[in-house]
Amino acid sequence: MRTILGVAGTLLPFAVLFSAFLIFKMDAFRASLSAWIVELFLVLVFYRMPFLKSLEASVWGNLSMWTGFLVLYTGQLFGQAYRSTGLLEILLESIRSMLPSRDVEGRSVALVTLVAGFIGAFNGFATYPVTIPGLVDIGFDGVQATTSYLVYFSWTIPFNSLFIAPNISNAASHVPVVDIVRVAGLLSIPLVLLSLLGFLKILGFRFFAWKTQALFWTTGLANVIAIVLFTQVWPSYYILMMIGGAVISLAGLYVYGRLAKMRAGENSQDTVPVQASYTSLGLFKAYAPLLLGVVIVMVTRARSVSEWLDHFQLGVAAWGYNRISINIFTTPGFYIFVTALACYPFRSKNANAGNDFVVASKRSVRSLSTLLVGSAAVYLMVDSGQIAQLGNILVKGGKFVYASCYPLVAFLGGMAFGQGLPGDFLFSRMQVSIAPTLGIPLMVLVGIILVVTMGPPNALKPTQIAFSASLANVKGRDGEIFRICLPWVTLQLVVTAILSVILVYWWK
Repeated sequence: MRTILGVAGTLLPFAVLFSAFLIFKMDAFRASLSAWIVELFLVLVFYRMPFLKSLEASVWGNLSMWTGFLVLYTGQLFGQAYRSTGLLEILLESIRSMLPSRDVEGRSVALVTLVAGFIGAFNGFATYPVTIPGLVDIGFDGVQATTSYLVYFSWTIPFNSLFIAPNISNAASHVPVVDIVRVAGLLSIPLVLLSLLGFLKILGFRFFAWKTQALFWTTGLANVIAIVLFTQVWPSYYILMMIGGAVISLAGLYVYGRLAKMRAGENSQDTVPVQASYTSLGLFKAYAPLLLGVVIVMVTRARSVSEWLDHFQLGVAAWGYNRISINIFTTPGFYIFVTALACYPFRSKNANAGNDFVVASKRSVRSLSTLLVGSAAVYLMVDSGQIAQLGNILVKGGKFVYASCYPLVAFLGGMAFGQGLPGDFLFSRMQVSIAPTLGIPLMVLVGIILVVTMGPPNALKPTQIAFSASLANVKGRDGEIFRICLPWVTLQLVVTAILSVILVYWWK
């Protein structure tokens, strides 16, 4: 009976979160606040945690997530700067130039696949301020733009931002990153196609139309090929996976564009050529801030530069928690901030940096406050031992029960942990003792945790919904966004759970 109550108590905050969206149609902040209040009540009443200790855990949870706060805020700055300087318009037009003027399907798929690949490889959060407003500019409403990209981008989350998540998994488990991405790559192959299918269906494209089929297989297989090449054939070059997928997609889209233009030539209404409004210099300006951001990331990864930047690292410790390190100059948020500032020297139209910062700061309030209460709730669950207790219960069911049920637990943890990285670290570390008990290779369990905590939950995370919706200027429809994404997220989770069981039994 005590065990049942423990499991129920662990799942209750997640149930509150789901109910807040699906039944009470709350926005992301109020849903997360409700979950934190329920969790606070649980730890005070049932886990006998002192009130002062619960407040310390809530505050420490937010201190530990400092990189998340910085990335969310700077992402808003970059999005506002890139739009107000006119650079987004040129980027979109350059993509449109490859395709027929009326090819909405092609322009949409080209936008998200190329931006997600080239920019997402170095910084995943930097893609949202480009793709979501870009889809709105193409003609989709804010909810369609938000939900479709949340679903599509989910398959990339375990690998973007220079494979930051596998490195977090490595720090927690000491499994080599190469081994982790081998497992995660196999699990992600079907997710590529599922995510792209969800993107197309949410935008209302007819899947069996020739254009949709051509785009689906051109870009979907491009990323599948990249996954196979850079996680299975040449796994030591895993860092090239997303860039490789974007390069192959670009080549395929160029061929598709030529063929589509030939077909469009048969229809008189599509034969009018579209004259580009930008010059070669203008096109360079549009890509210059993005290229600069990429260069900064690569330079700071150089050993000599990295060692020099380590001198700016600060350590913070309090209340007996493990010391955390803070270095502003090596966090993804810093790269996004520099990229945002770089938009103004390359601007194609007048823009005021001060006004843009004020607008972006106001827009960031919702997502930052949502992350604040979400991080507090998560660290209450960590300090009370609720997640660890649930894992130990599942171990008692044996290999099959654990392999089939634990992905759901990791999924819920990944959704509640904001960005997913804290959940990835926590669950990866837990596998170190569980793997030998069940006789499962540690790299398999850690690879499964990586994908499940980072990928499928992405479209349902309250902070992510709030951040994405603000980019499309959508207000008061967080619950609707949640409900649209839920079926596709559920399908991704089911497929991943099935493949997890197969890998657990067949991986040698």
